[in-house]
Amino acid sequence: MNVTKAKPKKAVQRRSGRPTKEQAEQLTEHIIDVATQLFMENGFEATSVDLIATTARISKQTFYARFVSKEVLFAAVIRKRMNDLLMPAAREPRQAGPIEVILVQIGVELSKRALTPTAIAIDRLISSEAHQFPQLALAYQENSLHTRDLIADIFSNAMREGEVRSTNARFLAEQFLYAVVDGPVHALVLSGKTIKSDKDRRERIVAAVELFLDGCRDQPTRRS
Repeated sequence: MNVTKAKPKKAVQRRSGRPTKEQAEQLTEHIIDVATQLFMENGFEATSVDLIATTARISKQTFYARFVSKEVLFAAVIRKRMNDLLMPAAREPRQAGPIEVILVQIGVELSKRALTPTAIAIDRLISSEAHQFPQLALAYQENSLHTRDLIADIFSNAMREGEVRSTNARFLAEQFLYAVVDGPVHALVLSGKTIKSDKDRRERIVAAVELFLDGCRDQPTRRS
């Protein structure tokens, strides 16, 4: 797995005495960030609490004051990364413009988030540990379903406005996500390659959106 090794981070600076709420939150985030890198590099089984504490430059007592086990920390790592990948369009599910413009914008944003080396490494990590953490795998799937439902709303609006023919909006959203995000992610996970540039990414998404919408629109009757 081509994940760049990060140098051990310095422990969060704390004054003597009881840490403030902000300092405590910073330390928790620091532990999660360090653990994320270690889990991606070594996997869950090979990453011990001792290694996490040493790399984060904290005591095991400090670790257990925040996470009762390595499993709980692993869950925190995955949930944080899922939140990072949540589509920002959740706040603005219907943007202005024709559907092709909207879908390209969403496709580019999702691709940027889902096709980063970190996101691909997390995807591999979840896949490899799904048998041990079925609830996390389910939460990961629910996150994908939430994104699908947001895009389904966009297709529903487009159907009402006559931009695409009426059909199952959720099915369209599911197929769109596979064409633009899930398929490329799967291919990159298997090949270990990355997208060359933002220009290549956008050109691929524009082409995928055009091809996809061609199949969603009523075609004029061809003359014999």
